[in-house]
Amino acid sequence: MSIKTGVRASAGLAALEAEPTRLAETLDRICTRWAEASGAAALTVPPLLPVGDLASLDVYQNFPQLALVSAALDVETAGASQIEQEAARGALTAGSLLPADLALPSSACYGVYLYYRNRQVPHEGELVTVLGLCFRNEDHFDGLRRLKAFRMREVVALGTPEQVAAHLDRSAQFLDALAGEIGLPLVRRAASDPFYDSSGERAAFQQVVPVKHEYVYRGMAIASVNTHFTFFGERCSVSLPGGSSVSTSCVGFGIERWLHALADHFDGDWSRAQDAVEKAEKAVF
Repeated sequence: MSIKTGVRASAGLAALEAEPTRLAETLDRICTRWAEASGAAALTVPPLLPVGDLASLDVYQNFPQLALVSAALDVETAGASQIEQEAARGALTAGSLLPADLALPSSACYGVYLYYRNRQVPHEGELVTVLGLCFRNEDHFDGLRRLKAFRMREVVALGTPEQVAAHLDRSAQFLDALAGEIGLPLVRRAASDPFYDSSGERAAFQQVVPVKHEYVYRGMAIASVNTHFTFFGERCSVSLPGGSSVSTSCVGFGIERWLHALADHFDGDWSRAQDAVEKAEKAVF
């Protein structure tokens, strides 16, 4: 059976038929169950975020080539006829668009830090989970491995260094248990964190103390655990009861990449993959 059965992907956009859709829902349910069992509260953040807010997080300084933005049509200036003609040709030019002040975020957790902006977390810290749509203008696309639009389940901790470190430990244990029960061979490896610039003190620090670890299936990262120290606490003015900036950490599960890994591991047989994941859910919980 072909790994592509049940999936139609073109130009970084994927459509899933019934079987992979069901498996995706099962995977997200498992991650959500674990998050809730860990004490995480469910949060919904906007699918679009202000460009200025993301700029305050160094998004456009560090990775402008990945950014995608949203702009309204400038009907008054360009005219309906020009817009219609350009749309029929498959692309709208800058002259038909108003300035883009909203962005399609590349990571689900950005909305979490912005939600907590100018707030104080309680002594016990905060733990939240979100399912976000993420958008990245990659230099190439490859089925479910590399997409322009994809889903990311994240569980984010905000608190003291000890609290956010404990979250990463629990996350690693869960990932090891889930992959082990499924029989999915994953390799844990240190990686650079996209929240930080690729040069300078923060990047050099990562060479000594890795802030990101990926869980890799055949060269493809399908999950990661990340610590950000006080980066987002400082940028978003999120504080601890004593007034110092919060530390943050997160674990992310790329839903479509998990689907690819499972389809590959089970030779494109979605039913076998579904059975294995459901059995793993029972074992883990």
